[in-house]
Order: sequence, then structure tokens, then C-alpha cells
Amino acid sequence: MSNLKKYNLFILITSFAKLLVEIFIPLLLFDKGFTIERIILFLIFKYAFCILIIPFTLKLGNKYSYTKLMLISSILFTFTYIYLNILTKHVFSLVFLALIFSTYLIFYWLGRHIYALTIIEDKKTTDNVSLYAMFSIIGGIPATYIGAKILNTFGFVTLTIIVFILMFISIIPLIKIKDINIKTKEKLNLKKVIHTFPKRNYLFIIIEQLRYISISIFPLFVYIYVKKEFNFLGLINIISGIGSVIYIYILSKKMDKNKKDYLKASSILLGVVYTLKINIINPSIFLAIIFIEGLAKSALDTIVLRNTYAYGKNYDAPSYIGFIELLNNISRTLILLIFYILKLDLKIIIIISIVGIIFNAFIKFDDGKYGYTQSK
Repeated sequence: MSNLKKYNLFILITSFAKLLVEIFIPLLLFDKGFTIERIILFLIFKYAFCILIIPFTLKLGNKYSYTKLMLISSILFTFTYIYLNILTKHVFSLVFLALIFSTYLIFYWLGRHIYALTIIEDKKTTDNVSLYAMFSIIGGIPATYIGAKILNTFGFVTLTIIVFILMFISIIPLIKIKDINIKTKEKLNLKKVIHTFPKRNYLFIIIEQLRYISISIFPLFVYIYVKKEFNFLGLINIISGIGSVIYIYILSKKMDKNKKDYLKASSILLGVVYTLKINIINPSIFLAIIFIEGLAKSALDTIVLRNTYAYGKNYDAPSYIGFIELLNNISRTLILLIFYILKLDLKIIIIISIVGIIFNAFIKFDDGKYGYTQSK
């Protein structure tokens, strides 16, 4: 089995495991009596802790291995959800939840992205990233619905144990990946990336975090205003993923053929779909809109990740991914802090995010010498 196939197997299993339970965190906090304001505060703490943990994780990963950190992330993942089940309404409990959740996230995502950037071939970035996206979607399509069924039937502890076993198993394909060196060839040099990264890419990534924030809080919006059932969210995930895999495959071929990323069209389409979502609360019509969202969202996820990885080929993987994750989390923290200070409700936050998504359609991401920019 090739390294790429081993990595995709890892993506398939972890995507299924994570989506069994991860989407329910804001909803479970809401059910425990936390206000929307407190849930936003939890997200602020989560991303702020990520900023602090990233440099520490880079040093550990470079010294020992990112695979070992991802093994630890499986344990932290499980502990996060066990603690969530016994969480009290005290703010310090929320802070501690954010801390362990952030540590799991950084240990997992830094390793996942660094592996990906190391494995992908310079001239096959679009093909490789589209495969990652397809395996993520395939793994996630049934996950939320199954997770909801297990949660409703057997309870939170059973679901957590299943997730832990799957997360632990998922590391096996990574351990078997050979002949790559994911440690930086030189001393970690975030300053080099900071000073040479294109200014327009800075702007794009900062605004892109509005889309990420909307993805994080939309399940809560649906749970409160459309249908208060975990199973309904699982059904949304299935419908959203049905057309995504085929669409991504077609899109990736078209992108390489025309040397174009279709970022503008995908961003505008997603902005329109999100506008419809927040104004329609009929469950049946909402599900029809979700199918269209699945096409636009998965396309945009693939395009953004492909462009980010393409430019990342200019640097060593740990320094570049560390920089991107720092920029992502600093942006998310500051944006959410502004929302928190202004005491904006969920719908207003989503509307602002929609404006950001559409605005980003007109910022051309520079994908560097390994991307489409230099091939025209």
C-alpha cells in the first residue's frame, strides 16, 4: 500500500470517528444550560489556547514525532468528551474543557497537515488534496447520524469509548508510512514564513476564518431554530455529503485542465446558500438547501486547502503549517472576541460571516510557483 493510500485510510477513519461526536459539543453545552454568550466564550478560550500550544507542539513533534503526538491526541480526545459529560456550569470548568480540547486539536491537526504537505507530490497537489477531501467526506457522511443514534440509545460514555478505539486504530496506517521525513531540515523558522508570505494571502486567510466560525456555530443555529434533534443534524450531514464526492472529483479534473481554482464562483454560491439557510426554518425545505450547500462547501474546502498546500511547497512543512495554524487561530480568537464584546446573536454572526465569504471571492489567493498562478 502506498504512503498516499495509508494516509487516506487514516483520514477516512479519523473523519468518521471525529464526526461521531465533535459536532455535538456546542449543542451539549447548550443543553447543559450554557448561554450562547458562554458558548462563544468557550470558542474564544479554545482558539486562544491553540495559539499558545502550537509553538510547544512544533518543538515536541520535531524532537520526537508527530505520530506520537497524534497518538496522545486520541487519549485527549476521549478525555475531552468524558469531561464534557461531567461538566459543571462554572466558567473555570469551561476554561479547562477548552484547554484539553485545544491540545487535542493542535496535536491532531498539526500532524495531519504536516503529513499531508510532506506526502503530496508537487505536480499532483490538486489530485492529492481532492482525494483527502473525498475520504474526509466519505468517512463523515454517516458519522453524525450514527453518533446521534448511539448517543440517544446507549449514552455518551459508550459513544466516547467507540470514538477512542477508532481514533487509536487510525494511527496504525500513519505508523506504517515509510521513507518520508516530516521533521524540518533546519531549525524551525516561523519568521521566514511570516516575512515572505504574500500580503493578499494574509488577508484571504484572515477573512476565511469567518467561514470557519460559521461552520462551527451553524449546527447550534439549526438545533435552536430549525429542529431540536441530534438525528436531524446527522441527516443534514448525509444529504450534504451525497453529491460532494462526485462533485469534488469533477471539480479537481476541471481545475487541473483549465489551471483555474474556481474560488470566486464557489465562494459566491456558498454565500447565497448560507443566506437561504438562515431565512428558511422549514425542515424539509432546509434539507433541500443543504444538498446545494454540500456542493459549494466541499468545493470551497478543497480549493482553499489545495491553494494553501500548493504555496506551502515553498517552505519546510512544520514551519509553514505552524504559521498557517497560528494565523488561523489568532484570527478566529480576535474575530470572536469582537463578536463577544458586541454581544451579537447567532444570526448576526452568520450574516457577517456570509459577507466575509462573498468578499473573499474577490481576493485572489497566490498559490506560488507550484500552483496555477505561475502556470498561466
